[in-house]
Amino acid sequence: MRIHKASLVAIAIVGLFFLSLYATPSAVLAQPGKSRLYQAPTEILLGGLFPLTGGLAGGGVEREAAFRLAIEEINANDSLLPDTTLTYIVKDTQTDPAVGAQVAQEVIDGGAVGIVGAASSSVSKSVAGVAAQNQVPQISYSSTNPDLSDKNQYPYFLRVVPPDSVQGVALANIVKDFGFTEVATIATSDDYGLGGITVFEEEAKALGLTILSSQRFERDASDVKTQLQAIKDSGAHVIIINTIVQDTITVFSQAPDVELTGADYVWIGTDGPTQEAVFENSEKVKEAMQGMVGTRPNTGYGSVYEHFLDIWEAADPNQYAGAGDRTPNTYATFAYDAVYAFAYAFQKMINDGKDVTDGATLLKYLYDTDFVGATGPVAFDENGDREGVYDIVNLQGDKFVVVGSWNKKDGMVLSGTITWPGGGTNTPEFGAAEGGGLAFELPVFLISGFALLVVWRRKKQ
Repeated sequence: MRIHKASLVAIAIVGLFFLSLYATPSAVLAQPGKSRLYQAPTEILLGGLFPLTGGLAGGGVEREAAFRLAIEEINANDSLLPDTTLTYIVKDTQTDPAVGAQVAQEVIDGGAVGIVGAASSSVSKSVAGVAAQNQVPQISYSSTNPDLSDKNQYPYFLRVVPPDSVQGVALANIVKDFGFTEVATIATSDDYGLGGITVFEEEAKALGLTILSSQRFERDASDVKTQLQAIKDSGAHVIIINTIVQDTITVFSQAPDVELTGADYVWIGTDGPTQEAVFENSEKVKEAMQGMVGTRPNTGYGSVYEHFLDIWEAADPNQYAGAGDRTPNTYATFAYDAVYAFAYAFQKMINDGKDVTDGATLLKYLYDTDFVGATGPVAFDENGDREGVYDIVNLQGDKFVVVGSWNKKDGMVLSGTITWPGGGTNTPEFGAAEGGGLAFELPVFLISGFALLVVWRRKKQ
């Protein structure tokens, strides 16, 4: 069989053409199992949703700064997304669910293929509805309400923080380990407040603890003295609080007015109250909170965490709110890691020749993401949740000091000294609740009176 010379030339030209394609830079990657080639995108847009105004603005602006620092660092990194630039759109949620839904749609309409945020659980729920409708994955850096673990309702929602279903269990076990047997609870009646405190109360009862008073109030309420007085009247000496920053300020601004602070009262809080942002503008609040103990997700450890602190300290606070020191907001590192979770997923998709704008596929790659971030090992379980490891913190002077840790395997492990309200270092011991004291004191009084009567009669005889 003879092949025409012209045919040989044509074959050679075609061969050189395909060879030239495979010889191009790493931006052109072969899709395994298929002959077509996938061109890595030159840009990928992320949406960032943060509370830049409103009750959570103090921490929100720092989380937004960490978000931008992560993106800028990735863009300068030749080993991660070397041929792709991450861009972003940031929107203010105002800690308002309606605004959150609106701005979520705006960033999606602007071309965002993924969303970092929101902060509060109620806002994240509304954002999750918009994200699911548009098949855009969402990673929250601080929303902890257990309802968000429901993938039937929130299929495109993930988070780099553990849910309150873990924190509530942790807190109840910590209270028991301290030897406290009676508590009161106070929380807001929103998604965040109810999500955490409900789990705590259920676990506390299962552990044999008594809840003397269970108080709720509307978010952004200006007066909570009625709830505080009810706790006072119950006789509780140990009070569990689950509120966001602004509502925590309200509680501790008014707690001294009903004499619910000082050495006779131990306050134990979740990640909402255990932030310096609560008292940064009020000496009265800071004084009322002294000795408070609480839990908050471990904010970071290891070399990546130290690296984050280095870049945070070196950053200009005029450009990156709150930067310039080594004490970022509790959730700044989580916002940083949320960006990296997307970046690693994007890189794997590009390597596999997948379209990064395909939200359903991106979601699958996020579930397979596993890396070491500023907050430690980052991976998602089947509910899009992060395994819970908590710092145990204690307010000593101007800052919350880490005094121990809690995880499901090891339980509570104390590594430092706790300074309790009043300044003592020994764990307080409280007897029967004062509010229920009459039921105890009346029988004692009657028995004592009867004994005195018997003695008196014997003397008369």
